[in-house]
Amino acid sequence: MIRILVSIFFLLFTATLTADEVGIISFIQGKNYLSGPRFKKAKEPVKLGSILKKGDTITTEDGTCEIQLATQATIRLAKYSSVQIEDLLNPKSKSTTLKLVGGKLFVKAHKPAAGVPSQNQLSVVNPSFVAGVRGTEFLAAAPDTGGVDEDLSNVETGVYVNEGTVAVSPDKKGKETLVKENEEVLVSGKELKKQILDEFVKEKMRIFEEFKAIKEENYQRIKEQYEKNDQLMNDYKGRADE
Repeated sequence: MIRILVSIFFLLFTATLTADEVGIISFIQGKNYLSGPRFKKAKEPVKLGSILKKGDTITTEDGTCEIQLATQATIRLAKYSSVQIEDLLNPKSKSTTLKLVGGKLFVKAHKPAAGVPSQNQLSVVNPSFVAGVRGTEFLAAAPDTGGVDEDLSNVETGVYVNEGTVAVSPDKKGKETLVKENEEVLVSGKELKKQILDEFVKEKMRIFEEFKAIKEENYQRIKEQYEKNDQLMNDYKGRADE
């Protein structure tokens, strides 16, 4: 196992910041793939330090994958899971939206520095639910894709909160149910059933103790290097087409 060690604060946008925010693969184990409009192949293998952008989809098979989403959150996909980055710290709305295609997604939304108000919004959407995050640790669960993660096979579709509060609704227009620390909400159609957090799931969420966030200066350095490499590649393509 390889990990990029980190500690993080929220990134506040300024008028001078125009480049798109990115995600960074900070941990990998087993088989994981990237796909999306910007990739030439149907699926590209995930590498440590791989850059993710809006529109990308990350899919795990018999492995796991940890991703730093700008300086806003760290997420980990369990085995046989898939998530699409629908939006990543949108400059206007300051929101991030993750589409959980299937499987299990551990989310740690980082809290802002002391005295700094949080204006960033993070949501996890799925055909079964919408979860709006408020600086927290939680597990979003849906049926696995392409296989079965035996370790989490008993976790039903729903949202499980380890810390903080998550606002869950059956769809974007549905009534919100606030799910707090040590609570869970199970989803069946339009029905939301809130109850005390299952001890089995609570034990699985000890994984949050392992999460490390990239320091803001390290994130910015990685992002800037990616942008330079991307510009060099575009310049090379431009010359080749002349």
